[in-house]
Amino acid sequence: MTDQLLPTNATPLEAAVEAACDPTGRVTSGITVTSGWKHALRPPDLLPFLVHEYGLDILLPYLDNLSDILNQGLPWSRARGTHDAVAQGLAMTGYSGLLVDPPARRLAWAEFEILLDRVRDVPADLDRISGLVDLSVPVRSTFRRGVHGYDFPAAETGYTRLGDCILGDDSGVHLKQGAPKWSFGRNYQVEHTLTEADLVELDIWIPDVPSEQWVDMEFPWNTADLKWSEDIDLARRVSFGAALAAMTCWLRFADSEGATIGYRLAACRGVAVGLNGYGFGSDFYTPSRTSPIGVHVFARTGWGDGFGQEAASVSVIFDANAEDSERPGALWLDPAGLSGGTEVASYPISIVFGETIREHVQFLMRF
Repeated sequence: MTDQLLPTNATPLEAAVEAACDPTGRVTSGITVTSGWKHALRPPDLLPFLVHEYGLDILLPYLDNLSDILNQGLPWSRARGTHDAVAQGLAMTGYSGLLVDPPARRLAWAEFEILLDRVRDVPADLDRISGLVDLSVPVRSTFRRGVHGYDFPAAETGYTRLGDCILGDDSGVHLKQGAPKWSFGRNYQVEHTLTEADLVELDIWIPDVPSEQWVDMEFPWNTADLKWSEDIDLARRVSFGAALAAMTCWLRFADSEGATIGYRLAACRGVAVGLNGYGFGSDFYTPSRTSPIGVHVFARTGWGDGFGQEAASVSVIFDANAEDSERPGALWLDPAGLSGGTEVASYPISIVFGETIREHVQFLMRF
């Protein structure tokens, strides 16, 4: 490459004029410094223009830091329309997940769901996740559902769902029209030993019999609901389990001041250690009326129960009465919706109730 543009027959005067007017010596150093400066230095006042230059304005509603938009958005923009772009988009929001496509034989083959790595941190994250995922996928694809901790898919027989019924739908709730469905769940486990005071207050206490002899019984025989041939300790536990299972059972959620947030109807079952059944910690417990070691009390809040409030404690209430006789099947009651009953096993807990989260609370109450 030549350093001049004069023809070979140029005169000495033309060569002298060309050399005198050549700006290369004056501007070369500036050109060298300028090359790549906007990428290497990235002055703060230039960032908005760089974001616009690379067409990353679409990320502005979801990311606040312009440097992050450039650093993460450039590789993301090159992968748009792929599974990898979805993974990068989730990473921008601080989440990760597994994209699950429906079977190709389904009519809704382009509607996918994402198994997220955790329950959303704050409700605002859901808009960021859905917005970035929508920008990451092909136009023909639809982000239909995000899941973590509570996932019940639609029942399917053969190649069709079971119509527009509860079995033909999956778990989750839409927060607004056209938005993805969200299905989150969290689990809480509390282990409690029912004391004599608890059982006396519940009016089901049977004194401990020190021996197998009838003469050592400290209660009238006509009040005993056990056979004379049974093991006394086992018979007491069977009696306790049957009595508790026969009572209505509610979980009471209270705030940090002790005020009731609401009540959730719970199930109560006598249980024994087993190889399957109710999972509690690392063990399993199966329903048992004949050899219970305690009762398993459990409930799962509904979508939106207690929304916007934070529970600081949870307790179990036995044998209470619902105030509204016109709603005998209500699963969630307001603070004034329950009266009477006996409260036992109050424990601290931290639950921020959300519209898209079902809270699963379990008590293992041993005798």
